[in-house]
Amino acid sequence: MDTAAEKYRRRIGAWRCTAILAICAFLITLIALVAIVVVKDRRLGEMGKTSLPCPLKKGGLLTSDEPVSPDPFHDITVEEYNRLLRYLLTVKEVNLSPGDRADVNTSNIFMVDLLLPPKQEVLNYLDKSGVQPARYARVVIYRGDKDPPLVEEYKVGPLSNPTKCDLIVNSQRRNPVQFALRPVGALEFGAVHRHVMTVVDAEIGFILMESYGGMFTNCTDNCLSFYPTPMGTNLIGGIQRKIWFWGNYPAEYYSLHPLDFGVRVNLDASDPSQWTVGKVWYAGQLFDSLQNLAQQYRNGKIDKTKVKYVHTSKNLFSTQNLRGDPAPESPQRPPLQVEPDGKRYNITHRHVKYLHWDFNTRLSGFTGPQLYDVRFQGKRIAYELGLSEIAVYYSGESPVQKVTDFVDSGALIGTHSKSLIPGADCPEGATFLNVSFLGEAMEKPTTLQRAICVFEHNYGVPLRRHLSYSRDQGAFYGGMEDSALTVRSILTIVNYDYVVDFVFHQTGALEVRVISTGYILSTFYRPAEAPYGFRLDEHINGNIHHHMFHFKADLDILGTANRYETLDIKTEEVDLKQMGPDARYQQIYFQRNLKRTEMEAVYDFNFDTPKYHIVYNNEEKTKYDVPRSYRLHMAGISKQLLPEGLSNERTLPWARHQLAVTVQKDDEQVSSSPYAMFDSFQPVTNFTKYFADDESIRDQDLVFWITLGTHHIPHTEDLPVTPTPGGHLNFFLLPYNYFPECPSVSSRDNIRVDYVKPFEASEGLRVERNGNKVNGACGVLTLEQLVRERPDDIIQTNNDFKLL
Repeated sequence: MDTAAEKYRRRIGAWRCTAILAICAFLITLIALVAIVVVKDRRLGEMGKTSLPCPLKKGGLLTSDEPVSPDPFHDITVEEYNRLLRYLLTVKEVNLSPGDRADVNTSNIFMVDLLLPPKQEVLNYLDKSGVQPARYARVVIYRGDKDPPLVEEYKVGPLSNPTKCDLIVNSQRRNPVQFALRPVGALEFGAVHRHVMTVVDAEIGFILMESYGGMFTNCTDNCLSFYPTPMGTNLIGGIQRKIWFWGNYPAEYYSLHPLDFGVRVNLDASDPSQWTVGKVWYAGQLFDSLQNLAQQYRNGKIDKTKVKYVHTSKNLFSTQNLRGDPAPESPQRPPLQVEPDGKRYNITHRHVKYLHWDFNTRLSGFTGPQLYDVRFQGKRIAYELGLSEIAVYYSGESPVQKVTDFVDSGALIGTHSKSLIPGADCPEGATFLNVSFLGEAMEKPTTLQRAICVFEHNYGVPLRRHLSYSRDQGAFYGGMEDSALTVRSILTIVNYDYVVDFVFHQTGALEVRVISTGYILSTFYRPAEAPYGFRLDEHINGNIHHHMFHFKADLDILGTANRYETLDIKTEEVDLKQMGPDARYQQIYFQRNLKRTEMEAVYDFNFDTPKYHIVYNNEEKTKYDVPRSYRLHMAGISKQLLPEGLSNERTLPWARHQLAVTVQKDDEQVSSSPYAMFDSFQPVTNFTKYFADDESIRDQDLVFWITLGTHHIPHTEDLPVTPTPGGHLNFFLLPYNYFPECPSVSSRDNIRVDYVKPFEASEGLRVERNGNKVNGACGVLTLEQLVRERPDDIIQTNNDFKLL
C-alpha cells in the first residue's frame, strides 16, 4: 500500500503539471493577443489612422423640465392640466363626468390643446417688453348628455388659475358642432365592441368561424379585430354618422391581414343601444343586413370565403424579424456620429438655441409638430411654422376601401409621436423631449415619453465647397460639411409612420421634411381589385392611395409688412449680331410679378411656367436696391386629381393648390378641423373662405399655406414595411438677397487648404480649421495626416490638364 507521504508527493506532482500547462496556455494566448494588436496597429499605421477612443456623448432625456411660468408657446404643463381639470369638474354648465365614469352618453373631454393668444399681443410681449398674454386652453367636449347631443369647444383659463369657461367664437367655423361629426374616440370604439360586435357574433358568428376561424367577442386565442372607416356626410346626403368597421386578424401587423368582411354601422344616437348594423360586406358581395347574409349563406346561394386563421410567428411575412441571409455576414455595427466637444445646441424648456438659430417648439394634440418665433441671427424669419393637416385617400372595388378617406387631425395627430428609439428613430446622442396630453376618459394627464428628438447631424455632403486646381487661380480648397440641427417627430397614425423634420442649416435655410414609412393598408385580394393595386401576397392587394400634407408658414421677413412676388422665368429671342446682321438666339430671363390679392396669389404648379416664390419687406433693401427676401422652394408636391367640389373632394379644399397666401388672422389658425373626416356635406372649416374674399396682400402680415403630397401604388418591397428612400417630401425657406454673403462664412466648420507660400509647393500646405481641433478620434484618417504624408494628393496642379 502507498504510504501517506507517497500519496502527498504524487498529488503535488499533479498540481505542478497542471500549473505548468496553465502557464503555457496563458503565454500562448498572450502572444496571440500581442500579435493581433501589433497587426492591427500596423494596419492602422499603413492607413494613416489613429487608435484614439470614440467619445460618444449621451443625449439628455428631459423628463420633468417644465417651467413654473410657461411662455406663450409652451405646451400645456402637467400642473396646468391638473388645475384645468379640477376647475372643469366644478363648472355646472359643462356637467363633466370624471374620467372613470365617462361614456358616449355623458359629457366628456375629447382633447385639450393650447389656444394661442392673438398674434399682436404676443408680438407686443416679445418685441416691445409688453405684458405676457394669459395662457388659455382649447377644450373639445362631447356633450352626449344633451338632447340633442353636441360637440362643444371651450376656451378655458387662464391656465395659471382657471376661472373662465366660454364657448369659443370663431368667424371661420361653427361651434357647437353636430354630434354626428365627432371624431372617433376610444369610448365609442369600446361601445361598438360591446354593443355592435356582440350582435354581429350572435347573428353570423357561425359564418365568421367557418370563413375566418374566429369571432369578435367571447373568444380566446382566435379573436378577430376591426378598424373604423368613417363615411363622409356628402356620401350620405345629410348629417348622419355611418362608419364601416372592417375585420382583420390581430396579427403583426393587422393591416396586412384584412378580411373580406365588414359591417356599416349607424351611430347617430348618443345611446349605444340604439346603434344598428346596416350594410354587410362578405366574400365580395354586399348584403342589406346581417340576417340577409345569414339566410343566403345557409341557402348556399352566395360565394363563400375560407381562409386559415393567422397567428403571429417569427417567420410571418408581416413581421419585422430578421429573415434571409444576414448582412453583413458577421456582426458589424453601423457608423455612429459623435460630438467630440459636446452639444452645440441647448434647450431650455421648449426653447432651442443652435449657433445663429433660436426658436420654440411644441407638439399640438390636434395638428402635431409646430415651431414659433423662429429667428436667425436675432431676426425673426417665421412667427409660426407647422403642420396643419394630414390626409390619405384610398381607392378600391370593395365598398369599404372605396370610401377610406382618412383626415388625421380627427385622430389627434400630435398624440401619436412617442417612444422614439435611440439608434433607430433618432441618433443615439439625440436629446429627447417628453410631452403631456389630457384627452378622452383620462383622470389625469398622460406623459408621452420621447415624443420629440433634437440632434445635430452631419448630412455627409458639403454645405458648400470649391477646389481650385490651377496655380493661376490660387490653387486652394475651401468648404465645409453640412452639419445641421434637426427637430424630429414621428407620427404613428395607425398603420403609417410619418417622420416630420425641421432642419436648421448654417446658411440661414430652414427645411421642412416629411417622410412616409410604416405598414400599407391592404385590402383582401379579389380579381376586381386589379385596377387599384397589385396582388402582394396570397390574400392581400396593395391599393393605390394619395398622401397629402398641409403646412402653415406665418412668415415675418424683417417685420410683418411683407410682399409676395414671383420671379417668372420666360424665354426670349434676341439678335446675335456677332454672327451676322440677321442671326438670332434663344435664351431665358426672369420677370418680377408682384401678387396684389389673395386670389391672384393662389398657385398651381405648372412645368411650363417655372418661377421663384419670394417674400420680402419692401422697406428693407440691399445697398443695390434689391429686396432682402426669403425664397419659398417646394420640392415635394403632387396634384389632387379628384374633380373640384364633387363628392369626397370637398373634404380637402386645401389640397387643390400647391400654395395659397392669405392675410394673417387669428381666427384662421388651421386649414382643417378634427371633424373633416365626416363633415364634407357641410364643412366645419372651409379653407377656400380664407382667400375667397380676395383681400390685398401688399405690405401685409402674410401666411403661406403649402401642400405636399405623393401618390403611392404599393409593391412587394413595401412588405413588411414601406422603406423611406424615394419618399422624402420637403419645402425650404431660403435666404434670397437677405444677407450680403452666405452667413455660413462665419462658421468654424469651414476648412481651407492652401500653400504656405503661394505657388511654392516645396514649402508645403497648411490647413485652417478656425480654432477647431482635429477630429482624430475613432481611427479616422485626418486631413492633417494627408497633408503631411501625401500633400500632392490634396491639390493637384498638373498643368498638363487644361483646366479652366
